[in-house]
Amino acid sequence: MAAEFYELGAQQAPDKKPLFGDDRALIRAGLVLLAVMTIWRFYIGLISHVIWEESHFVVSGEYFALGYPDIPAGYPWIAKLITSVFGWQVWPLRIFGLLVATAIPFAVYWMAKPVVSERLAVWAAIISLVLPPVALNGTIFYPEGGLQLLLVLMLGCLLRAMSGPGLKWWIWAGVCAGLGQLVHFRFLIPGLAMVVYMLANRQGRTLWTKPGPYVTAALAVVGLLPAVIYNALEGWPAIQFHVVNRPRFDPDIGRIIAFVVQLFAITTPVFFIAMVAGGKKALVDDRAKPESLLGYSALVIFVFYVFQTVVNKKVMPHWPFMATLPLLPYVPGMLIAFTDKAAGRNGRLLRQGLIATAPLLALAVGVVASIYQWEYRHSGELTYRERQHNILQNENYELLEPDIAAANARAVARFGPDVAWATTGHRTAVHIEFPGKGDRNRRLYTLREPYDDVARFVVARQDWKLDFDDLQRDRAGKGVVLMINVPDYPLHDIQKNPALRAQYARLCSSFDEIEPFKVTTLTPHRTEIVLYTARVHKEPLSLAAPVPCPFIPSLYIAQPQRGEFLEADTDKQFYGMAVDPIGLTRVEIVLDGKVVTEAKYGIDEKNSPAPIEIGYDPNYPRVQFTYSFPKGSLVSGEHRLSLRATRTDGTTVEGAGRTVYVKD
Repeated sequence: MAAEFYELGAQQAPDKKPLFGDDRALIRAGLVLLAVMTIWRFYIGLISHVIWEESHFVVSGEYFALGYPDIPAGYPWIAKLITSVFGWQVWPLRIFGLLVATAIPFAVYWMAKPVVSERLAVWAAIISLVLPPVALNGTIFYPEGGLQLLLVLMLGCLLRAMSGPGLKWWIWAGVCAGLGQLVHFRFLIPGLAMVVYMLANRQGRTLWTKPGPYVTAALAVVGLLPAVIYNALEGWPAIQFHVVNRPRFDPDIGRIIAFVVQLFAITTPVFFIAMVAGGKKALVDDRAKPESLLGYSALVIFVFYVFQTVVNKKVMPHWPFMATLPLLPYVPGMLIAFTDKAAGRNGRLLRQGLIATAPLLALAVGVVASIYQWEYRHSGELTYRERQHNILQNENYELLEPDIAAANARAVARFGPDVAWATTGHRTAVHIEFPGKGDRNRRLYTLREPYDDVARFVVARQDWKLDFDDLQRDRAGKGVVLMINVPDYPLHDIQKNPALRAQYARLCSSFDEIEPFKVTTLTPHRTEIVLYTARVHKEPLSLAAPVPCPFIPSLYIAQPQRGEFLEADTDKQFYGMAVDPIGLTRVEIVLDGKVVTEAKYGIDEKNSPAPIEIGYDPNYPRVQFTYSFPKGSLVSGEHRLSLRATRTDGTTVEGAGRTVYVKD
């Protein structure tokens, strides 16, 4: 199919009636589609919970800097401008994202004009409205839309710059490149594509002797300069995160295949194959023309992220999306050529039906995305069956507000009115800080979770005087509300992760008068946050030997995980750990308040030993247990799973509750 897409003859055959009529009718159809897409995006923006990146941009923007540990300053600066005008609200930020997304099809049309006919340029703009990697922009305040818009504008400027005299378009290309560098470091990749074009392409090599590319490069560097200055002054946190901490060389052909298949599916097969054919035309047939740059841009961006699958186990799905935009001018011609090459009327109808699968699959992607967002919006109201489909990680942190207020009232009652708030790490902190009931002055200290060191968020928190050190220095002897985001496997992770062990050691030695207040989960109950009230200790406590620490669970279920869906007839063996200062003799599994089975307790699992932090139990290290659910004990629905442990003195204690689901 790709070879046939590549056939020339992209213009509509003269004896065939154009789809949607003349050019004006086609433009009207495109504008109608744009209106529908704008309404859809606006609706999704209204119902979607705030993701942590949006909160991150807003909170970061409150602290003016030339850059931030993980990103350049562009979106935090934009967030600051918007919230300064419209207040501490989400919707103005989403409107900005919507405006950026709405501008992309117009920019695609403008980029395509020097390459194809007027009608095909309009078609390229229309296709951008239904191509999922582009169409999914505009529902949240996120840099991807800005990157795509600036890439298209920059390429349009470069095509015009290479086709005419003067520096005008080189300057405008540089402005777009500079703004792209302000938006995200990923805009460096289109710059790399331009360098590759100037090295590999004969016409591109002639640009080395012309002033235009140097003007563009200089303006691009101006956009990157603020981030460079920030990083130089702060110890290069962005380099530490993106280049040193995040990558892990681990070649895996399966991961590369999965990456390509994922982009193939998201783009839709027909559009993807048309883009491959268009890329071939740009790189081969048009290699002596400026538009060959479009092929180089798409290829370099795509290959760069294929390489990322080798050095980065987690490649975000949206990273390669920019690779699809340079090829949009070619897609309509490839599809028309494919149709016109058909033999006979039936063949033509068959090929038209095949092409129709692209917008239909794109529509399916939009419908699925809408369902997911709607389900998350109403997750607390949905039955357990619908919750099974929630795979996103954008829980509604505003649901914490009543519990935070109650915990704060308890801390005030215990320690007086001057109470601080602290949470595990930066991502949870910004979730609570913004929108945070519209309170622009809300600020949380962070407790140095390991990921903050990996992502170097700790650099920003230290600059903002909201790090763990600042909490101990500024709040010594005062009350604090602690909001601890519990890992999926805290005891196993403590044993395996030295950074997490260090964090818990510091937590256990930095507070006294610790009172657990409430365990709260966010639907669909995969995220668990434990609230405590405590006093910040004036001097770190000395913990020479293991002692019970409220932050480290003593009754611990490792499996099943929080919010997991189980088969009713599962015979899987689950496990956990249980300890007590005077020792335990028995561990029972409790489901919805009733004991369903007794666990096999007293195991020392050599391959995954219990951490020394719970070594205060006299049975240590034989403190692990396994269990299976008896036949008939699991019935479909939502359930509360917990442990009941019997101490050596005969008393019992219950804890470690979590929500699990059983499928029909």
